[in-house]
Amino acid sequence: MLGPLPTLHRFALVIAALLVCVGAGLWLSVVPDVPLNLRVGLVAGVAVGATAAFVLVHDFHRRESARSRSRRRAT
Repeated sequence: MLGPLPTLHRFALVIAALLVCVGAGLWLSVVPDVPLNLRVGLVAGVAVGATAAFVLVHDFHRRESARSRSRRRAT
């Protein structure tokens, strides 16, 4: 979604997504209105965070290399 990012930015984005989602999972497990166990909140937060990080960092568009575009047929 965000395209090709430098390695440091991708790493920071993955860490931020995991921290936000794990924090949300912890918060949901601590709130007394929601009947969740602490472990379930952590696991759900890690799962959602990993999925969000993958979606944010992964490039879903197929890109052809410059080499394949510049090939010409031999006549």
